[in-house]
Amino acid sequence: MSQLELTRGEYGLEGEIRLPAWENWRIDEGKSGIQVDFGGDRVDEGQELTEGYRKTLTDLFASQERIKAAILEGIVAYLAGEEADLLGDGLEDDFDLPGLPRVEEPIDLLGEIQLEEIHLLPVEKDGYCYVGYAFACRWDEDGIGVMTHGSRVVEVGGRDMALLCWLAEDDLGHFS
Repeated sequence: MSQLELTRGEYGLEGEIRLPAWENWRIDEGKSGIQVDFGGDRVDEGQELTEGYRKTLTDLFASQERIKAAILEGIVAYLAGEEADLLGDGLEDDFDLPGLPRVEEPIDLLGEIQLEEIHLLPVEKDGYCYVGYAFACRWDEDGIGVMTHGSRVVEVGGRDMALLCWLAEDDLGHFS
């Protein structure tokens, strides 16, 4: 896997990658690499590069455009829900929320988010790991997180959403 060099860091295996699909999606031009780690919130389970991790990494590189499209659609839907929750039924549609971008389609997120971290979790379905994506975003200093399995978005929410193994296990339980 020549696109990724791994080292043993404080929390297990980690590295930095570049994904061409995300190259133009920046808010900080000084940062272009994406941090990758293994194990999520169970770093002790991310110490070895398992076959599931290898297959998932291969798919991540090969399917990055498809995965990006699904993630962006998931964020758009999440923001629409957040806007509806914040505005409630009593406010007009043209009311702007401070800081929250007006997003109607994925391209509206360009310049608003930047992929900073990818967490490969030790939870597998069909031989592929669940993957969390953590983004910096202009409207929330904590960022936003997306949990996926392949190109299927499992959940979108706070940045920590990207590394929660229990969330992946809960999703996996729906398929058992």
